[in-house]
Amino acid sequence: MDSSLDEAQPVQLSVVIDGRLDGGRAHQVATLAGRLGLAGIWLRLPWWPLAGPSGVGADLLPALGSCAGIRPGLIVDADAADPDEADAGWLGPLVAVPAGLRIALTGTPATVARWQELIGRRPDLAVSQLVLPPGCGTAPLAVFVPCAPGRDLAAEVSAAVAAAAGRPVLAEVTVSVGRTAAEARARADTDELFTLAGYPARQGLFGTLEECQATAAQLGHSGVTELVCYLPLASDLPDVLAQVRSIAIGAGVLRPGEPPSAAPPPPPGWGGRRITA
Repeated sequence: MDSSLDEAQPVQLSVVIDGRLDGGRAHQVATLAGRLGLAGIWLRLPWWPLAGPSGVGADLLPALGSCAGIRPGLIVDADAADPDEADAGWLGPLVAVPAGLRIALTGTPATVARWQELIGRRPDLAVSQLVLPPGCGTAPLAVFVPCAPGRDLAAEVSAAVAAAAGRPVLAEVTVSVGRTAAEARARADTDELFTLAGYPARQGLFGTLEECQATAAQLGHSGVTELVCYLPLASDLPDVLAQVRSIAIGAGVLRPGEPPSAAPPPPPGWGGRRITA
């Protein structure tokens, strides 16, 4: 067996809180993600331009600081979010987020540079990791592969891993997992998020648990250290989060070409609590 596979670190999975949720439901997602042992929670600001609440979505920022035991993160669309407006207003609640805040930036080199300058003059944000796309900014602590419908995921991961030169690589992915491929497709087909962020079959993890484990493992062995997951806005979102945990565990032990692992048992006290939009 190729020794490089033995040396590869297991890929981690984190989740993006859906910007269409209200504050209470966002807190529930953060709490469940922490209990499930996922790698982190993220907010994307501004949220994708979908039907629903308008504005930057900063009312969800308290969810980042509401849960202990899970790393908080903020994904900023630097092309759409004005750094001066953020500095004067909605960045304020982030000061209360526990130490360890991660910020990932996506956009053109010029807009990313403006945001990097803002973060540099705001030490009160206590940013532990700045994640930038390849070729953007200076001295990032990690490299970011943002999602898009037309993205060549394998090619962009390869370029990011080369640019990272040993630093962490975080890739955004869309996710639709089901007990059958048909169930996964039904979830994906009914959520307009995937028309903007990219369809999971091409831009992330799609299909049964075993198929998603295999794809996550392959991305991990390609050099991705963390998959930042966008999930469908489903009524059984707690079950979907539990499946994300199962993907992470299975992908951590799976080698390309090997059969997938069995799904792990639910965490202690799991009650299948439902979250609806």
